[in-house]
Amino acid sequence: DWSAFSNHYGFSDFGIFIDWCSLWQSPRTLQQQESFNRALPSINLWYAHRLTLVWLVTDARGPHADRPVLMIAGEHSGDLLAGDLITELRQHGYREFFGTGGPHMEQAGAELIEHVDNLAIIGFAEVLTAYRRLKALADRILIMAQERNVAYAVLVDYPGFNLRFAKMLQAVGIRVIFLASPQIWAWKYGRIRTIRENVDLMLPLFKFEKEMYDREGVNCEWIGHPLISRIPKRLRSEEPLPLSSGAGKRPVIAVVPGSRRSEITRLLPGMLEAVGLLKEKYPKARFLLAGVEERQAPIIEGILEKYPDVSPHVELHYRRSLRIMEACDVMMIASGTATLEGAFFRRPMVLLYRISLLNYMIAPWLIRTRFIGIVNLLARRQVALELIQSEVTPENVAREIERLLEDRQYRAAIEAELDFVRRELGRGNPAVRAAQAIVDLPALRQ
Repeated sequence: DWSAFSNHYGFSDFGIFIDWCSLWQSPRTLQQQESFNRALPSINLWYAHRLTLVWLVTDARGPHADRPVLMIAGEHSGDLLAGDLITELRQHGYREFFGTGGPHMEQAGAELIEHVDNLAIIGFAEVLTAYRRLKALADRILIMAQERNVAYAVLVDYPGFNLRFAKMLQAVGIRVIFLASPQIWAWKYGRIRTIRENVDLMLPLFKFEKEMYDREGVNCEWIGHPLISRIPKRLRSEEPLPLSSGAGKRPVIAVVPGSRRSEITRLLPGMLEAVGLLKEKYPKARFLLAGVEERQAPIIEGILEKYPDVSPHVELHYRRSLRIMEACDVMMIASGTATLEGAFFRRPMVLLYRISLLNYMIAPWLIRTRFIGIVNLLARRQVALELIQSEVTPENVAREIERLLEDRQYRAAIEAELDFVRRELGRGNPAVRAAQAIVDLPALRQ
């Protein structure tokens, strides 16, 4: 059925082919017949080329493309990565996907067994209570994978679950691809043994992670970070900021307290107090507060109400964090993925990090890295000042923001380092490279 075949592979020449056959069979004058006969070799060559292209496309299908692919994402960030990968694997002939995920996987056509909202686990107590439920889910998915004759599974981050599940998959002969490396370079480095024994292909987002896996003998392909390809698209989708009403050049300072409730409640009050200090130094400054989405409004606006002297000078914008980063000169920002977005725009920043007292007391025994901020980890040096726990004071934050605004040499050196960090994120679409690495994996062709 050529029609189904052409639709499957994206060809639309069938209608042209039918028109050509109709032309060949239709009555014509002698002059028309002679013209048609002269053109016939070129027409035949053109269709031979198209049929060759069809053959190349069918030959380029990935190994086991006729079998379903199991995808496991346990967080919204992983759902986004998995959705992008599904889209690219379809270009290699894969058609059936199932597993755990969220709206992006579902939109890409995957069958969801469990939603990521039911997999989020925060805190030690919740880990204990969720163990039986997650173990039962892993057993159920494993049975489904065997029944559906799965050749390989793609496990996306979520290491507490996925590294255990990788061992279960290998035991029944299902190959394992791991997308987005666990942060073993920061803590729990002992997981490297589990990865080496149970993961056929690791696809890390950061270049330094590949260097680590190469040293440890883990099969690995660096794909780059998806922020590079996503930011321009997201920026276009965000509404522009209102024009500044002030005359002349005025410093623009971004306030980015994070997306989690705990981050906002721990960091935003100190940030607002720092805004009060900076307002005295820079009375014409513009302060832009980034709210990730409107559901945070009760928390953010409740904190703003407690600072009546400061809040009138702060512009609160939801779903426009990239616009804010693009417009600002400097940022005070919660340590996390958003700092990479700031690096994309080459914006100097001060990183703020506050956690519970219990976690802070445990952290030194678990964390192996010199820095906490991912920007500093990628730069392999302190590009952004890190203020941790009791160091997060209005005076310290304001002092660093002032230095970033006033010391041109200091600022230029930081911007140069942020250029390096941006290059470390890679370029292009990581999902394209991930799909190609999976298709080229020798273990899948055995």
